[in-house]
Order: sequence, then structure tokens, then C-alpha cells
Amino acid sequence: MIDIKIHRTFIGKKNHIMKKLTLFFVVALIYQATVISQSCLPAGITFDTQTQIDNFQTDYPGCSEIEGNVLIKNDDITNLTGLNVLTSIWGRLRFYDCDVLSSLEGLENITFIGGDLDIYGSSDVLTNLTGLDNLTTIGGGLIVNQTDALTSLTGLENLTTIQGYLQVSGNESLINLTGLDNLISVGENMWIGENTVLTNLTGLESLVTIGEGFEIYTSSLTSLSGLESLSTIGGSFQISYSNYLNNLSALSNLTSIGGGYLEIYDNATLSSLTGLDQITAGSITGLTISENVSLATCHVQSVCDYIANPNGSLDISNNATGCNNEVEVETACENMSVPSANIEFDIDFYPNPAHEKFFISSIDGVDIREVFIYNLIGQEFLQIKKPITIIDISKLHPGMYFVEVLMNRGSVIKKLIVK
Repeated sequence: MIDIKIHRTFIGKKNHIMKKLTLFFVVALIYQATVISQSCLPAGITFDTQTQIDNFQTDYPGCSEIEGNVLIKNDDITNLTGLNVLTSIWGRLRFYDCDVLSSLEGLENITFIGGDLDIYGSSDVLTNLTGLDNLTTIGGGLIVNQTDALTSLTGLENLTTIQGYLQVSGNESLINLTGLDNLISVGENMWIGENTVLTNLTGLESLVTIGEGFEIYTSSLTSLSGLESLSTIGGSFQISYSNYLNNLSALSNLTSIGGGYLEIYDNATLSSLTGLDQITAGSITGLTISENVSLATCHVQSVCDYIANPNGSLDISNNATGCNNEVEVETACENMSVPSANIEFDIDFYPNPAHEKFFISSIDGVDIREVFIYNLIGQEFLQIKKPITIIDISKLHPGMYFVEVLMNRGSVIKKLIVK
């Protein structure tokens, strides 16, 4: 009997201990889950030594969501591996003068930045933005400025929306904007300026809307290829100091600049405004076309409509003959025949796809004056003047091209496939 009581007492104590252990493990798991998902640092943090980054997970255990701003600076920073537990930053993330930082790997778990993502003067060896591959949302702006080794924006492929502004400027090695391939909209202003080897805007093919103004001032640009999907700019649109820009054909889907001014200023080799035809004149509140020494063709539909009924200021001056002043452009507009309901159907070319040659035909009353053929990045391959019926394309490589046809009723750009 005594043995039975002892056995029961033992079993009771054992059960009691097991309950305590179970409770302990449950509490521990709850605590661990809380630690894993905890937010921290509402006042933000500055990393200016590699040791701070290496010790981050020890100094701030469980911190995965930083509530404040994050500043990473100085040439002591060599890698960001110690930050690989971060999933979001609710404030601004800024890199400044990180001259030896060669990679952003370590930030691959961040999906959200609530403020700006600002990469400034970082770095002499950073060639792309790989490491931000899971970033989907920027609540502020994206600034990539004076990062001289950067050749592309690869690493931002999951980014579809920038709620603030986009500025890409002063990057000496940037050759394209690849990495922004899925960006659909920019909520505020957008600037592309003085990236000294950037010749086109490839990488922005998905961009449809810019919420406020758009300014382009990059002297190395030869075309605006990459903006073919852009349809709406919510504010002013300015193209200036782009001395090698020879055409605007990539803007043929742009229909509105949202009540802002349109300024084409000091672009030395630009010869035609074809590509701006579809902008609704009523969306323009000021027009400046000035100091473009090669610009002779300004009488596109949007400009003609604005001159006929200006909504604000008008300055056409110091361009080439034909666009040297308001009177010349107005005369050219008046000499255009009344446009067809859809001038796209005024001309046709066939066969398409074509091999070695194709034919151009037009409806009665349409006078074809000149034909240009460009490749997909806007380089001019052919310029054909009258007579224009048969176009020899035997020297073109197989692929897709843009054919721009200048007529007495306006201009049309169509795609041509060369076999």
C-alpha cells in the first residue's frame, strides 16, 4: 500500500513537472515569435562602421522592422550581410559615400521601404542594385545620384510602383535603366539628368504614368527608346540640353501633360517634333520651343492646335528655318491639309514582314514627303526623299524597325518587320 502511494505521488509530481515544462516551452515559443516579428528603433539608426552592421543582430535581437530612418555611410562599410534579418524599413533608407561597398546583398529580405530609397555617392565599385530583389514598394521617392560605377538598376525588378518621385542623375557609368522593367507608375516628379553615357531609356518600357512633371536633361541621349508605353504626365514636360537626341518617336503614345508646360529647349541635333503629335493641346498651359539649332519640323498636330488656341504662354525662337519663330510654324500648320479622321490609314506599306524592299501607297490627296527608318533604340538607318514608292531595305538586318512617314497631313509612325 505504501509503495502504491509513493508511486502515485511520484506520478503526480511528474505530471506537475511536465505541465510546468510544457507551459515554459509555450511561453518561450510565444516570446520567440514576438521577438522574431518585433519592430524596433523608432528614432532610426546610423551605420557608419562595419562593426555596427556585423553586430546588429546581437545588439538588437529579433529586430526585423526598423520604424525610423536608416543611414548607411562612410568607406568603412564593406558588406551588409549583418542586416539580412530586416524585412521592412518604415522610414528612409539612405546610402551615402560608401566608397568600397560593392553589393547590396544582405537586404534581400526587405519588401517595403516607407520613405525614400536614396543611393547617393555610393560607391566607386557598386555596379548594380542586386540585393534589393524582393523590394516591391517604395512609399517615398527613389534617388540614384552620383554613383559612378553603377551600370544598370538591376535588382529592382519587383518594383512596380514608386509613390514619390524618381531621380536618376549624375551617374557616370549608367548605360541603361534595366531593373525598372516592371515599373508602371511614378507618383510625383521624375528627373533623368546628366548620366554621361546613357544613350536611351531602355528599362522603362512598362512605365505608363508619371503623376507630376517629367524633366530630361542628359546630353548623351540619342533617343527616348523605353518610353513607348508612357501615356500621361501629370505636370510639365521638359526636354533640354540633350545635344545628341535626334528624335522623339518613342513618345507617340503620350496624350496628356496634365495642364503643365511643354518645353523643348537647347537640343542641338533634334530635327523634328514628330512623336508629340498625340498630346491633347488643351492639356498644355505653356509652350516653349527654343534654341534647338537643327529643329525645322515643329508643325505636329499638338503644336498646331496649341498655336491656334493657346492656353498660356508661347515662345518659339532661335530654331532652324521652318521653326524659327511662331509665324513660320503657323504657316506650316496652315499649309497642312485638313487631317483625316485617322491619318494612320492615309498610308500603307506592304508586304509586312518585308524582305529586301517594301512598297508605300497613300490615299488620294496625301503627299508623302519624306520617310525615315529607325531601329528599336531610335538610331536612324535610312532617310528617303521623293520619289517615294519602293523602299530598298536590303542593307537592314532582320528585326523590328519604326518607319516614320512625313506627309502633307501630318506624320505617322508604323512598325516594320524585316525578314
